[in-house]
Amino acid sequence: MPLPEGPRTTELLHFYVHFVAPNMVSIDGQSQPPVFLKEVLPWMLQSPLFPNIGILMSSMTQSLERGTEVAKSPESLALKSWVLSMIADYMRRPFDAIAVEMVRCIVNLVVMEWFWGADESMFAHMRGIKRMIKLRKGMRGLRDIVGESIIILTDYEIACAFETDLYWLENDPARDEEIPVPTMWPDCYDSPLLASAPRFENIAEKLGICGVTAKILDDVRFLTDSVTSASAMASASSKSKIRSTASWLYEKLREQGTATAAKRPTHVASSPSTEKERILETVRIAAVIYSWSIKSLRQISRFDDADMLQAAYASLTSVSMTTWKGIPGIFLWVMLVAAPNAAADAKGRFVRRKMAVTGLSIGFEDFALGISYLKAFWSVQRWIAREGGGDGEGAGVQRLEDKWSSGSWPEVSV
Repeated sequence: MPLPEGPRTTELLHFYVHFVAPNMVSIDGQSQPPVFLKEVLPWMLQSPLFPNIGILMSSMTQSLERGTEVAKSPESLALKSWVLSMIADYMRRPFDAIAVEMVRCIVNLVVMEWFWGADESMFAHMRGIKRMIKLRKGMRGLRDIVGESIIILTDYEIACAFETDLYWLENDPARDEEIPVPTMWPDCYDSPLLASAPRFENIAEKLGICGVTAKILDDVRFLTDSVTSASAMASASSKSKIRSTASWLYEKLREQGTATAAKRPTHVASSPSTEKERILETVRIAAVIYSWSIKSLRQISRFDDADMLQAAYASLTSVSMTTWKGIPGIFLWVMLVAAPNAAADAKGRFVRRKMAVTGLSIGFEDFALGISYLKAFWSVQRWIAREGGGDGEGAGVQRLEDKWSSGSWPEVSV
């Protein structure tokens, strides 16, 4: 398919390859996963359709970096219109011949719109992909392992962010296929979302975190494991025990934050000074929000302490992205906790982007590990919804389509 003529197109393509693409799969935009470099980037550059999407993504990125909303950027709006017309032309071809190409391209549009907070456009593209998958009689009908992996990872990420059921996997045979949960992984990938032999306290020095942070992560892991291990028909006593554990952790961490603030001299800035302290504060606040959600049986998006949400954003962004990249399993959990309160503003876009990028980066390195982390967090959300959280007692997790129809998207931003 043709590209817009002129030197600006070359400039935008160069920016896509050297900035946009790396930052889609790497927390700090450096050292992209081998699978991405070998399987995905070459396809992007050789695709008859994707380069048009790439220049649109570059234009949108540059507009937002200048502080210009995409809706007010003439270039981005013109390119978006161009891309949609190219897609319409391409879709005139026999569907069987273009199915994989179309799905891969539209998934990137979904991610782009999600990153930048254009939820209406995002959901329109999601519906389009769902229809395409249906035409292929399910995901397996695409016969595209890499594309399918990206779709599944993205489906779980969006479900976690919006606290809904899966969308593309809904009623798809692939949903019921068991993906073995890994039992071993490099220590740097450790996360409180899965049980692991070494405790965080035993590998704290290797991870570059302090002992207090490690203890919180071990407590969060115990709480997560308690929820994900609970049977579908968990007893009242089991539910009570889980909520009691969450309440204990919540109160303990609230008091810990108060005590830390009280010990800090009044002439010293209120924010933690070292990076280890900033990681501790980020993890502590994330654990407060997470344990609150479990103890109260209310979804994270209902957490309304605006000051704490602002403090969480300030602390997590005060840590180098390269540091977070060194502990991606911990960072993914932090960003999954942050995502449900991410609004369609600059801060919310940052949270959405980094959560999605972290999940994809882990998934590109080890798909089973990445999807297991996302499934664990999603399982906690489902347990909360089933046991009485959300808008109704035991209402269960909402379908994405129903939540979209009701207009109940996040309005509070971290």
